[in-house]
Amino acid sequence: MDKNYVISMLREAVRTHKQWTENALSLIKGIPLDKKLVPINSTDCEFGKWYYGEGQNIRTMPGFKKIEDLHDELHDTYREIFVILFGEIEETASFFSRLFGQSHKMTNENRQVAMNKYKKLHDQSEQITKQLIQIEKLITAMADEQLESYLS
Repeated sequence: MDKNYVISMLREAVRTHKQWTENALSLIKGIPLDKKLVPINSTDCEFGKWYYGEGQNIRTMPGFKKIEDLHDELHDTYREIFVILFGEIEETASFFSRLFGQSHKMTNENRQVAMNKYKKLHDQSEQITKQLIQIEKLITAMADEQLESYLS
């Protein structure tokens, strides 16, 4: 795994994370989304799949572990948004059919409360992005041999 590959991997992680955050906003605005675009659990989103998958190759990089806590907090906030908009989360198909069928009507008041929560989610997202960019900067400044010592 060379430096360019690791940097492109980090940039793709940032991209997928930002897309997920935008999907959260779209959901609050009432835009119907495919259920695979709005996973609730931190291990189910594309960023989480990367973090717990290929991202583990750089787990010894300074700041990498901090991302896990930030990401878990972000998904906790996202879960709160779901509850505000759709009621209690049920891990069944009926929940998703209710969610994506829009049978539960969102009120303007619920949307406003969810939008306020989104501000927190957005700030949490920015913290994750900054941490990833910081790791990218560290990697960019390293010699290839030094990077090799961090890769598992």
